[in-house]
Amino acid sequence: MTKKNQPVHRIRYGAVSASVWENDTLAGSFFSTTFRRVFKRPDDTWSETDSFDERDLPALAKAAADAHSWIHAAKQNAATEETAEEISEAADELIPKTDEVRPRPT
Repeated sequence: MTKKNQPVHRIRYGAVSASVWENDTLAGSFFSTTFRRVFKRPDDTWSETDSFDERDLPALAKAAADAHSWIHAAKQNAATEETAEEISEAADELIPKTDEVRPRPT
């Protein structure tokens, strides 16, 4: 389970950033992504926006592609872990555990 209000992954290219969020629901979890751009105001304070200028688009595209790749890898990893857990559970059912050590037949 992820911490509430914390992205599970962040990507940044210059002023453009992407935050990947994991959302848990009764039907399972899914990922969403938000994009932001930081800028400096005339009074020298920093601010954020979700609006992008033409010059930001290459960084935005790269951040979106990298977020997609990260989400795909996270899903693959989760599926692999789930499969490994299922195999382990099935093996436990097929091979009963015992504390008794039996000698090997000769």
